[in-house]
Amino acid sequence: MKKQTVITIGRSFGSGGREIGERLADALGIGFYDRNLIDMAAKKSGLERTLVGSRDEKLMGRFLELAPGLELVQENANEKIYRAQAEVIRSLVKRGESCVIVGRGADYVLRNRHEVLKVYIYAPFEQRVETVMERYGFQREEAEKVTRHMDKIRRNYYEYFTDRHWDQKEGKDLLLDSSEFGVQGCVELIKAAMKYKLERDWDV
Repeated sequence: MKKQTVITIGRSFGSGGREIGERLADALGIGFYDRNLIDMAAKKSGLERTLVGSRDEKLMGRFLELAPGLELVQENANEKIYRAQAEVIRSLVKRGESCVIVGRGADYVLRNRHEVLKVYIYAPFEQRVETVMERYGFQREEAEKVTRHMDKIRRNYYEYFTDRHWDQKEGKDLLLDSSEFGVQGCVELIKAAMKYKLERDWDV
């Protein structure tokens, strides 16, 4: 029986992580989850899709609303959305689906699943700025600002909901500099790492 293949990909903005994930899923013939998790989380949480999409991987406002007397009265939408996405991610793996999951703190959500390959894609800041300029048509100053801003958003989201640092090695199996290996090179390296990961007997 073919073993289940699950790969999570965290990425710095402009590093090509999403494209790498898409190509990887296509090469392996398995599911790809990124923005489509928004619809799944919206259905799970009962919140409007537009609200979930606007807060996806972001922290907007306070997470908890306080009533007079400083008693917690309700859970903020951010918490509900995160929990819904985490439940969707866990359900994908639990039902045996092979897939690539980009972002959404998936490496942390699946931190106790040792058979899951957890990857982080990065690149030097200047290289990422060049990519953003080319991809979105920004001038350099604007591209630098956007790159820093998006990195900050992802870092804040990840580090609020986890006890780990977003771009550090904790909880990650493989860190790849996409400026060194290119998109296809990263795909091939991840495929090779997954092959060795699957050969381990995690039941022992």
